[in-house]
Amino acid sequence: MTIHTRMFDKLRKTKEKVAQMKAYTFLIGSTDDFESMDEMLDHFEELSISNDSSICNCASYEFKAPAGCDKDTVIMIGRGIAFSNDWCMDDTYSCVVDGGLEDKTSSQTQMHDLWG
Repeated sequence: MTIHTRMFDKLRKTKEKVAQMKAYTFLIGSTDDFESMDEMLDHFEELSISNDSSICNCASYEFKAPAGCDKDTVIMIGRGIAFSNDWCMDDTYSCVVDGGLEDKTSSQTQMHDLWG
């Protein structure tokens, strides 16, 4: 096997791994600003249309994870990103959605209410 063949195989495998990634978005918002999970989700839906953030105590974090990840792992990744940005589970609503906020085919994969 020549060096060019090995490099081509390595590049092909890298492209296959990248193609197997799936996009998600972790949404989180304060219970001080949202009375329910539905209200927070409505806010993010309206935000994706108007780009007007009248409630600033919320955030969205887009990320990619391997397509084979189970939902619990995807949720942990999303929480890790949010917690690294000074969020916590206390007095917040949060969920993970498939795809990005701009993606019209996104669907909610996990939702949890007030913790703590």
